[in-house]
Amino acid sequence: MDPSDDPKFLIHQKNLQKVNLSSTEKLKPSSKSIYRERLIKRIWNNYGGLLESLSKALKISPAVAVAVLCVESKGKGFARDGKMIIRFENHIFWKYWGKTHASLFRAHFRFDPRKPWQGHKFRKTMKTVWANFHQKGQMGEWEVFEFARSKHQRFSMYSISMGMPQIMGFNHKKVGYKSVKQMFDSFSRSERNQIIGLFDFITEKNSKMTTALRRNNFLAFAKLYNGPGKAAKYAGRIKSYYELFNSLT
Repeated sequence: MDPSDDPKFLIHQKNLQKVNLSSTEKLKPSSKSIYRERLIKRIWNNYGGLLESLSKALKISPAVAVAVLCVESKGKGFARDGKMIIRFENHIFWKYWGKTHASLFRAHFRFDPRKPWQGHKFRKTMKTVWANFHQKGQMGEWEVFEFARSKHQRFSMYSISMGMPQIMGFNHKKVGYKSVKQMFDSFSRSERNQIIGLFDFITEKNSKMTTALRRNNFLAFAKLYNGPGKAAKYAGRIKSYYELFNSLT
């Protein structure tokens, strides 16, 4: 198997690969529903079977599982062309590869040194105009990723967030994979593995997060998962989705 043999990881539990991905009890669509309601219905109808099993494994309510997935993802793991949704992070590629190849890196990649998660630009050749590739959608992300991949496969995979939960490649061990390529291949195969990855990340990164979700303490969870800076914002969003799901069911 691709994942680690450590049984503590959800991805290693065979029953989660066998349960129905979609829910047997569908939420009815409504043409007048708001975006949040449509997202909840899409996530539950498409992935409710798996989310119910994950909820039992984590001892949280299905409403919590749905709310977390709504907030921490956009509910889609693949683009229309069938490729996994990714986001390439220039500053992460700098950390793992660029520092030792500074001239070559700077010829093709840019980021704001004061706020390295911003100001990302790329050019394929010295004659190409610098462009903010994030604005080009998945076409731009994959163009940069494939270029970086030609320089260093492992570190290029470290530098992307993957699939529905957008977990960074350098976190592969925290979600049960021995290598980043195993994580990349697994996430590229199915949204099932992507969703399991999100909950593996929650349970492995800090057990306090699971406890917070069991208590519906969304603020405590948000502080641990998203950091303290915007914890109140994320907690409010999770609570909103949680309450809306309960009202729909």
